[in-house]
Amino acid sequence: MSESGKIDDPVEASFEAWPEESGTIGAKANELALGFVGLAFGPARVWKLLKDQFSGSSRFARIEYLLNGFRLKLNMLESEIGDAKEQIGSIKTKLESEKFGEAVMVACEESVRSPSVKKIDQLASVLTGSLTANEWADPNEDVGVMIRDIAQLGERDLKVLGILATVHAPAIKSAPNLFEPDAFSRETGTLMRHVAESGIHPDDFLSTCERLGGFGLAAEVPRNTSHMASHDYCYRPTRRGLALLSCLDEGARRATAGSTKRT
Repeated sequence: MSESGKIDDPVEASFEAWPEESGTIGAKANELALGFVGLAFGPARVWKLLKDQFSGSSRFARIEYLLNGFRLKLNMLESEIGDAKEQIGSIKTKLESEKFGEAVMVACEESVRSPSVKKIDQLASVLTGSLTANEWADPNEDVGVMIRDIAQLGERDLKVLGILATVHAPAIKSAPNLFEPDAFSRETGTLMRHVAESGIHPDDFLSTCERLGGFGLAAEVPRNTSHMASHDYCYRPTRRGLALLSCLDEGARRATAGSTKRT
């Protein structure tokens, strides 16, 4: 580890020197290491995760993009927490865990399938987000399952989930346990206005809410005739949905900060 206590220079160099030309997956894996304050999530482990599962330069390029994105977000996280020893210890424990290794494997697998760079960025954000405390996240959440879920969510899914979080922000603040239906049903009129402004057909918005419910990311609010017309419906984000949005928001923020820093 360098004198600054940060990520070793050889780790940084291994990414900067990544060869442009294609090669065997084993050769590339042997050049790869992810570091966090002296902890190496290194070549042997990456190779173990990838061996016999992926091949072809284009497929590995997506994995490379994922791991580079994760590396950059990890660097930003490291700079944010500074010398907070307790937080550093917690992150290092998670990085070393079998569950996190499985989550990385799943993220690599989903990256290979994804034609979208933006989607791969989202996978990297969920990986990084799982390493830190989140007021909405279940500490026992299987990150690999969350990775699978985000891989299956489309832009409309995330747009609708974001609308639900925005509309219900006052209710979430006043009822953070999310168990006060009236606090959410009172926002039905606001939700209906957002649906109209979203450009999404109301029936398509409803079906997207139901789809999000299937992932455990949104829940229907019990009908309250005092706040809802016969044709109205109301959904809210779940804790799991809010945790996912928090990971994506933090990932986007770190990506922006990292880009600004490099320029």
